[in-house]
Amino acid sequence: MKNITLVLVFLAFANFAMGQELVNDFSKYIVVTGSAEVSVPPDEIELQIVLKEYSKSDKIKDKVNLKSIETKFFDILNKNGLSRDDLVFDNRSFYWYYWWVYRNDIYKQKIYKIILNNSTDFLSLVQDLDIDGVNSLSVTNSTNKELQKLRKEVKITALRAAKEKAEYLLESIDERIGNVISIEEMPENQNIFWRGNQSILSNVSISSNSTNKEMENLSSIKLRYEVKAKFEIQ
Repeated sequence: MKNITLVLVFLAFANFAMGQELVNDFSKYIVVTGSAEVSVPPDEIELQIVLKEYSKSDKIKDKVNLKSIETKFFDILNKNGLSRDDLVFDNRSFYWYYWWVYRNDIYKQKIYKIILNNSTDFLSLVQDLDIDGVNSLSVTNSTNKELQKLRKEVKITALRAAKEKAEYLLESIDERIGNVISIEEMPENQNIFWRGNQSILSNVSISSNSTNKEMENLSSIKLRYEVKAKFEIQ
């Protein structure tokens, strides 16, 4: 008798679970994605400058050495309110390159990095660095002290956009949005962060021909976030 009772209880529970599953299967909901983005001007920029020896003619004996190039470079920094103390010199990069140059008998180079803030006229500095011996300039990083706050604001805007999308889609078929069921933030690697790749911004080359607007676009930080939300349909 006890075995029969247990079987009946099990069947009742199974029927209840199946009923719940059917209810869940046929419940009405809508799943939408919302996104938001903003471009933020940086308050700090990391600029990489590559100095490289060159020849005034096709002859190697006319080579302009690295020391004289550095002298001009430091003068330009001083003119723009910067000093040698602001520079970061990667010794590992230089010595590896020096060994390679020694073995192959070509021109030596040095790579410097400098952190610039709003007190530096970025465009003026780049134009002054348009000299022989400055092989390349690139923005390797940029940041803004309000970045964490701005991330939160962009995410909130993305979620509101998802809700607004659900509302107008449902209104088009005479339905109304209900309570939120779930919210899923899309993975960070799917969000564009830092202009140029998401990462953040890296190795963006610049030239003395750039305009102020182009400079602003190159160094700006772009935040973009996307969320997926599920809402009940009333």
